[in-house]
Amino acid sequence: MPNISIADGYGLDVQATLNSNSAFAKYFQQPPAVSVLQQNLASLQDVPLVGFPLKSTEIGLAFTQPTALASTCPQFAGSAAVAATLCVVTGGKLFDPDPFDNPIDVPSGHAYLGLGVKATIAPGINISSGDLTLGFAVGSTVCMSHYRSFATTTTAPAFKSALQASLQNYVIPLSPDDLAALGVGDVAIIEGSGSLQLSGTVNLLTSVNPLVSVTSATLPSTLQIQEGASIDITASITIKGDLQIRIQKVDAGTIRLGFYRRRGAEFAVQVTPSVGITAGTTNTDFISAVLGAIGPNPFPLGDQLEKAGLTQEKQEAIVGALKAATQRNLALSIQEELQALSSQEAAFLYEISLNDLGPDGHSAIQDALRLNLSALLESARSLPRGIREIQNLITATRTKGHSLKINILGIYNYASISDLTLKGTVLTDPASGEIVITDSATATHISGAINFLADSDKLRKVLAQSFLITAGYRCSGLVTHPPSLKASYWHFDEFAKTDHPTMAANLNVLKSLGLISGAQEEQSLSHEGDFGRSTFYLSTEYDDSLSQGLFLRGDGHPRGLDEYEQIGCTALQLLIQPGGEDEFRLRALQNEAIWQQVKETGGTAVNLEQLFPDLRPDSQIPIIAGDYVLIEWWATTMASMGQSLSMAKHFFSQIPPPARGSPAFEKVQTDLWHQMADVASNTHDRFSDPWGLLAMDLASGQQSMASAQIVSSGLTLRVGRANTLTSAGSLANAV
Repeated sequence: MPNISIADGYGLDVQATLNSNSAFAKYFQQPPAVSVLQQNLASLQDVPLVGFPLKSTEIGLAFTQPTALASTCPQFAGSAAVAATLCVVTGGKLFDPDPFDNPIDVPSGHAYLGLGVKATIAPGINISSGDLTLGFAVGSTVCMSHYRSFATTTTAPAFKSALQASLQNYVIPLSPDDLAALGVGDVAIIEGSGSLQLSGTVNLLTSVNPLVSVTSATLPSTLQIQEGASIDITASITIKGDLQIRIQKVDAGTIRLGFYRRRGAEFAVQVTPSVGITAGTTNTDFISAVLGAIGPNPFPLGDQLEKAGLTQEKQEAIVGALKAATQRNLALSIQEELQALSSQEAAFLYEISLNDLGPDGHSAIQDALRLNLSALLESARSLPRGIREIQNLITATRTKGHSLKINILGIYNYASISDLTLKGTVLTDPASGEIVITDSATATHISGAINFLADSDKLRKVLAQSFLITAGYRCSGLVTHPPSLKASYWHFDEFAKTDHPTMAANLNVLKSLGLISGAQEEQSLSHEGDFGRSTFYLSTEYDDSLSQGLFLRGDGHPRGLDEYEQIGCTALQLLIQPGGEDEFRLRALQNEAIWQQVKETGGTAVNLEQLFPDLRPDSQIPIIAGDYVLIEWWATTMASMGQSLSMAKHFFSQIPPPARGSPAFEKVQTDLWHQMADVASNTHDRFSDPWGLLAMDLASGQQSMASAQIVSSGLTLRVGRANTLTSAGSLANAV
């Protein structure tokens, strides 16, 4: 067998005859010669491992001549080995600190000697699957390390003999045979930047947001709609980022195989439905399966859609919207699960009984070592013999039942979901992944550049005004629906880079909603450095009772303008950080006398300059003027709607009740519709910001069903409250 040597220039000269299973013999074009960088190990060669003074210190090694990996390892064939390391660990944690968040305890009476080789991945060697490239990224540096476990005494083994044994038996885990070559207690890892390929079935629960459109009058029929139906989606998933494959030999026949993500690193998630909804495989089946899940009446089946009036062109647009929605929803869900992993958790973890592996298990493990877990996930309910699943990110995503939200804008104006779909338009918000089914007139105001995608900013504004109008209609009693069905007011933001002030502002919204405490906010901001790419989602839900309380007191009388002004000021106060650059805005908001003076000036910039002579007229004064206009618009609108709704409810509550279709009934209904249309046309742009959501929540006495989530590499947080009688619960992970 070939030999390998290592020397330090101070007298250390280790010659090792390679075992047939050694990676230096199996996977290198020729066994390398290695030199130690700037360390005198000759003086330590006879020191027992337990007394080795350079504990846990990574010692640099260099190859004395160019070295590359051979074609026997197709993942890395031709890749240049650029450097190497060794270390000795005699106690505590094997990886300390561990950037992959799962340190391994060094057993008492044992020590580890670790050898690592760093290689630059050569072009043209990644494993391809369809149009996706699997494995570690070309041009990146991959570290392949083997930590050999030694039983120790006070005198043995000596460092030199342990180093010789480690060289002889150095393992790179590229095949199931390599796993068998590990000694009991050994740990082998491969880490670097790569793409992890998955496929499997993920569950989404439908969540429905029924909203009124003012493009036409509402219909008197009871809304027929349901939510909470389960949709199973089969998809191919790619996770790109800094990954680690970790193998630990538990006993002579058992291996733990785990896949970890680097703490604090960002990941890209790509999702492609490979078959579609499991209820069907064709485009039209896709439509029927998703939209049929939210209506109690059967949605036309695939072969009936065209007969029902859905042209082929429109079917393709709807399928494009639904697929874009499921892709984005699944990507966000997997990102959340990935970033929410606590320390000690692998994204995927399997226990392998080497003696029980059959051909299918051998093949599945081979693929997994190439960063393709599809075979293991597709057979998750019946894994190949010899393989047991311990942790599975896809299973966690599936069992939590992430939501596929469907905003049905105009459903009160149409007879059914199928009627609105046939006559209207189906779009997807590319940012949040939420689906919008709406009438054609509204669709023209929110459509984006691609025919099945909405413009996120325009959609957010339209949905905010539609929520306000829907709350009014629900208060009036003119629209009917199942009691459990709620109207939702939500907000979504995505930040390419999230600095501390941005994250502080987002967390302040959650604190203002009562979803987190000040202590939780402070702890969440303890993360050092920026938070990376992040998403921020808020949602509040209102039933009929809460909708009525937004406008009317318990005795049915409307709430007053002054009350709404106070609520609007409070909402803005809560969102402005004391001591920040916007603190000047608090003067009018916190002091009622100053607010009255602002009102007397009409809130114009010229008049405000006299009231606040120390503020900059070109920047600060216009902001205060904008705050005044926003609050006055909202307070006036809410108070005016309350007056109209109080009169409408008084009219509708007469005994005997007024007959639908009577001239008096029609007049009240038409007057209310015209007022709602006026509200829609004058809705302030800033109402769709978190301020609008918080103001409505405060108007409800903070009794709405509220939830929020933040997903980033520095902080992942999910919080919610059922109502004021239930304390907020949360799942959070600061990384």
